[in-house]
Amino acid sequence: GYKNGGNVFGVGLLLGYLCLLHGQENGCTEAEFLAIDDEEYQHKRLVRYYRNSGFKVIKYVGEGVGDIPDRLVWGGCGTLMRQEVDVLLDKWTKSLFQRIDDEEE
Repeated sequence: GYKNGGNVFGVGLLLGYLCLLHGQENGCTEAEFLAIDDEEYQHKRLVRYYRNSGFKVIKYVGEGVGDIPDRLVWGGCGTLMRQEVDVLLDKWTKSLFQRIDDEEE
């Protein structure tokens, strides 16, 4: 298991969850995420993690001329991912509270 306190998700899942709740309360229906591609190994881990978290891969934002608008928005190259906020909240609620219940046992 994970040592030094907390769980494998750490604070990141909780912060993401709170951001999704805030977005939902303010009319946001979709969440987008760019898994930045600064190192191949780490990029693959990010894509796998967020795919497992419920995001769907939309496209790769690369170095091409057609990707300039996306790079201006996101600040770099990587895999653009998206999902409906309700879908993510449903999945993350189950995951978050399952982990809390497991830790209390």
